Amino acid sequence: MVKVPEKFLDEYLKHEKTATARSVKRTSKVQMREISNNESLRLKRNLQILWDIYKTPEIKGILSKKHQINFLDINGANVRIGLSYVDKGILMEYESNMGAKKELAGARLYNQDKLIINRYFASGKGLEALLKTSHIALKTMADVMIENEFSEMSFWNAIKNGEQAQILA
Repeated sequence: MVKVPEKFLDEYLKHEKTATARSVKRTSKVQMREISNNESLRLKRNLQILWDIYKTPEIKGILSKKHQINFLDINGANVRIGLSYVDKGILMEYESNMGAKKELAGARLYNQDKLIINRYFASGKGLEALLKTSHIALKTMADVMIENEFSEMSFWNAIKNGEQAQILA
């Protein structure tokens, strides 16, 4: 028969309480990226252009027949982003280069995913959220939209021809 030491449970619970209190990390506030007024206006305008195109009856009509309309391809140093219109909104497909790993004989690792990114286009807080993000693909997309002046006509022409507008980041 096993004999439990005296006050074992009390000591254990006391230890757990202090260990838990120490291990809880406080999340630091994410700093919003600082941009000038001109850059902010350009970013807002570019987001608005892409969202307004999505909301047109022509795009909705195409989406009723075809499930995805690819319209923008962004190639950066460590990330490739493809933006598409889908029934649910704007879809971002990305592939980011996570570098080589020694443990895997120098093999390169890539992260791939798909995200619906409507919240950055449709809401007033979307711009702020985009500037606060730490997501590499979203940061690259924000950089491109801050640095470039989008032309609505270039997107319409690309969609009309079944192509994608190409931007190097």
